[in-house]
Amino acid sequence: MSVAQPTLDSSVRKQALSWTRKFSVRAVTLGSTIIVVSYLVLVPLIMLLYASVKSTEDKLPFETTGMTLANYITVLTSSSTLPIFLNTFYFTAGSLAIGLPLAVLMAWLLERTAIPARRWIAALILVPMTIPSLLSAIAWIQLLDPRIGLVNVVLRNLLGLTGDSGPFDIYTLSGMCFVQGLRLVPSAYLMIAASFRAMDPSLEEQSAMAGRGVGHTTLRITLPIMRPALLAMLIYYIIVVIESFDIPGLLGFTARIRVLSTAIYWATHSEVGLPDYGLASALGALVLGMALLLMWAYQRLTAHQERFTTITGKGYRPRQIDLGGWTAPATALCIVYVALAVVLPFLMLIWTSLQPFYAVPSADSLARVTLDGYVSIWQESTITRALWNTTVLALMTSAATILLALLVSWFVVRRTRVADALSHYLATVSFLPQCVPSIVIGLAFIFVYVRFPLPIYGTLWIIALAMTTRYLAYSSRTMTSALMQVHGELEEASQMSRAPWARTMRKITMPLLAPAMINVFFWVAVHAMQELSMALMLYNPDTVVVSTMIWSMWQNGRTTDAAALGVMLILLSAVLLLGGQLFARFRQGANP
Repeated sequence: MSVAQPTLDSSVRKQALSWTRKFSVRAVTLGSTIIVVSYLVLVPLIMLLYASVKSTEDKLPFETTGMTLANYITVLTSSSTLPIFLNTFYFTAGSLAIGLPLAVLMAWLLERTAIPARRWIAALILVPMTIPSLLSAIAWIQLLDPRIGLVNVVLRNLLGLTGDSGPFDIYTLSGMCFVQGLRLVPSAYLMIAASFRAMDPSLEEQSAMAGRGVGHTTLRITLPIMRPALLAMLIYYIIVVIESFDIPGLLGFTARIRVLSTAIYWATHSEVGLPDYGLASALGALVLGMALLLMWAYQRLTAHQERFTTITGKGYRPRQIDLGGWTAPATALCIVYVALAVVLPFLMLIWTSLQPFYAVPSADSLARVTLDGYVSIWQESTITRALWNTTVLALMTSAATILLALLVSWFVVRRTRVADALSHYLATVSFLPQCVPSIVIGLAFIFVYVRFPLPIYGTLWIIALAMTTRYLAYSSRTMTSALMQVHGELEEASQMSRAPWARTMRKITMPLLAPAMINVFFWVAVHAMQELSMALMLYNPDTVVVSTMIWSMWQNGRTTDAAALGVMLILLSAVLLLGGQLFARFRQGANP
């Protein structure tokens, strides 16, 4: 007995030491994750707010002393402020009025009706996500430019119109709303389609049995049930349109129409005089405040959607509605959207890239088709640098985002009583970038790294950090949803076998989450390659990327080169997204 007791005490001490080490590693990792996320998200926003009460027109932020509201007073009393806010309102309302009803109609047609080729149409609707907004705007300029746009030229010839201008003008608020509205449809469709797919059709069937038609049933039964999801989608996409820069930056620049996002950019990239960081920071703070308020309303709506739940434990089977005589028009509507959002813009980009200078398609211009545009851009050292920087930036951003999102999601889902408050804080802060416009994040990072003595300003690192911050919200939410589907018993079994927490994550958790991690990795990579607003705010000639290169080419009149580089970017984005999905499915099949 005297011999066994020390052995038992030693075993207990070893087990206690092992659990202490595991807890210490986990606690240190949690603390490090909180510090990194807080630094990436909160520090830039705090510095933005601080700069809005410290900066002046002719100096960089923080070079003055004392607090002042002069920047806000200037913004609120300036004669240019009201037009900017009105333009932003009209642009947002017009884009939503075009994009969201079309997305809802598409979701209803493809999920609840029996129109033909539904799967093919659903796949084609998502294709515009591979076309950057900047390139969509360029393509529609080639189509609807008042003088040389293909559509206007064709209509002038068909209708016998006199003059140099056609009936359509893309350089207007309505033109901006049209292009932005088309851009909203794919992502809004994805957001609302699942709700239509899962809704219990019994109420609709009862309405039909009462003699009500499809239209009456949809307006009085289906849409009211979907009201929380529709309102949440509306609020979310108000934020998306407010932060949009590519389309108002390109189309609005020609028309001299400024919205909040472009006003912030031009305040820091003044064509005359020094940058006005005071105006930019005050505008950024106002946009941030509006976005936070809207995101609060969005979370309130999504938090109480269970009150409108129609799916219960009872068996149900969604029924597809026969549209009868409306089947052909409904199918034609879907095809027209695909043509407007995908076929016409992409064909115009290809056509433009094959011309030595832009010309309307004709027999004469067809004879001038050449691949010189694709060859000549490779002769510039700047192009090689931009491609290299874009590749490095996409890899850095994807790797950093997926690692941080994995840690955030694990601590949120597997939280304990001790760390419950910290996990809740982590979930809240990691979601915050969702409501911060990209242009505001870029501006905030300028203020941080101009002030702090970290040697990353003017390097790819600052752009990668800004993009990691921007995409953290989507990535962490996606990883959280995936991790919720993985039961914790496998991790518990690994820990009971005395495996370190890091090894459990590497050997158990990450392989099970591999499909979701692969999808997030490629999603972030594609968006990092296409991102314009943050890159424009933070790049210099040494850190030029493909998106800023296309912007610069277009601004300098190099139409063919911009189109050729854009076509290559679209094809690369499509290959990456398709390859990511196929690889994720392969991994999922290999690890059933």
